[in-house]
Amino acid sequence: MKRTVSAAIRIVVGLGLVWAVGAAADGAAFPWDRVVGATTSSLTQEQKDRVVALAGTTANYQGCRGTVAECIARDPADPTAARLAGFLVRRVVAGDSDAQIADGVANRRRSARPARVAEIDLFETNCTGPANARVTIVEFGDFQCPFCRAAEPFLERIVASHASDVRLCFKHFPVRSHDRAVPASVAALAAARQGKYWEMHRALFQAADLSDAGLESVARQVGLDLARYRADIADETLREEVETDKLEGQELGVDRTPTFFVNGKQYYGPLTEVEFADRIEEELASSR
Repeated sequence: MKRTVSAAIRIVVGLGLVWAVGAAADGAAFPWDRVVGATTSSLTQEQKDRVVALAGTTANYQGCRGTVAECIARDPADPTAARLAGFLVRRVVAGDSDAQIADGVANRRRSARPARVAEIDLFETNCTGPANARVTIVEFGDFQCPFCRAAEPFLERIVASHASDVRLCFKHFPVRSHDRAVPASVAALAAARQGKYWEMHRALFQAADLSDAGLESVARQVGLDLARYRADIADETLREEVETDKLEGQELGVDRTPTFFVNGKQYYGPLTEVEFADRIEEELASSR
C-alpha cells in the first residue's frame, strides 16, 4: 500500500512538472512583471518563448542558487535574477545568438563576481562625486581614445543620476599610438592645480585639436590662468603622475582604453549606457 501511494505521489508530481514546463514554454507562467531593466509588453510570442527557454537554462550567479527562471519566481524575487532576466530580454530583442548571450552572461558574472577585487590607489586622483559613495567607478582612459570620448556623456549622466551614491575617478592611461595623449593628460593635471580638472577633462574630450596650440585654446576656454598653465605643463612632476597612473593600470592588467573598475571589480560588458548603468545598479543593490 505504501509503495502504491508513493508511486501515485510521484506520478502526480511528475504530471505537475510536465504542466509547469509546458506553461513556461509558451511564457504563460513566466513572471514578466518582475523583469528589471527591460520592457516586456512589446515582445512577440517567439521572443517570449526564447527568453523563457534561456531563463530556464541560465544559472543565476549571485544570491539565489538556481536558474534565472527559478530564482525570479521565488518570493521575494531574487534581484540578480530579475536583472539577468532583463539582460536576456534586451539581448533577444537585439537579435543576439544563444552563444553571444551566453558570453554576455559570462561577462556579467566576471564583472560582478571577479576572482580578484583590485585595490586602486585613489590618493590625489581626480574624482567627482562624494568621497563616501557606495559605488566608485575608476576609469583608466586616454583623451585621444574615441571609445573614451563616446563613453564620457553617459558616464556623466550615470554619476548625475546617483549624485549621493556614485563617484567617478579618472586614471590617465595614454596609449602609445596616441601621440597627443600624454600632453593632453598633462594639460588636465595642470588644470587640476587651478581647481578646474573636470572642466578641462570634459573640454578635452570635446576638442578636435590636441596640439600644443589646441590644448592652450582649451585652457583659455575653461578660464585657466594661461601664464600659470604654461609653467605647470613644463613641470616634469605632472608627466610623472601620468606615468604612475599608467604603471598602476598595467599592474592591474589594463591593456586598452577605456577600462573600468566598479568598486574594484573590472567591467567586461558592452560599453553602452544601458548595460553599464545596469552594472552600476546591480552594484548599488548588492552594496545595500
